[in-house]
Amino acid sequence: MAAPLRPAATKAYLREKWIFVPAISGAAGPTVAEATGASALDVTNMIFASAARPSQSTNVARTTRRLGDANTYEFIGESQLTLGELRYAFNPQGAALSDGKKAFEKFPEGTTGFLVCRLGIDRDTDIAADQFVTVYPVEFGPQQETTEGDAEAAEVAITQSVAITGPKRMNTAVLT
Repeated sequence: MAAPLRPAATKAYLREKWIFVPAISGAAGPTVAEATGASALDVTNMIFASAARPSQSTNVARTTRRLGDANTYEFIGESQLTLGELRYAFNPQGAALSDGKKAFEKFPEGTTGFLVCRLGIDRDTDIAADQFVTVYPVEFGPQQETTEGDAEAAEVAITQSVAITGPKRMNTAVLT
């Protein structure tokens, strides 16, 4: 018998890119133009590491025991995909459209669109065709000013709940 496969590790540290894309035209996935256009916003260096990440919980239901059953079994039930609360940098004294206000201005309550996550490639590398991303349809909730960090390292931030409003598209190719 051949030795078992052991895939090489795919590093995640500094290889995570998050982009907000207001509209994606096709069901197949975002295009390079949509993910890098003027209406998109790369929030990779705006979001604090303490911010929530998408997660999923799936119910495991147990079958109903019948008279002759000595064992019961399980089946997969409902899944819930959630994002939770984003925490991102904010400069309340910054000028309109300045870097410290871009996310705040882009995400007023009720904003809808897509958060696109690319893993496994340096965060400073631009999105390109045939890279793989996960696409989350989202809606942003109300914003709240707060601080992030402690004491002399504290920064002004916004906390904002974000709902995932439809099915994710995982490992989707970026189109030309």
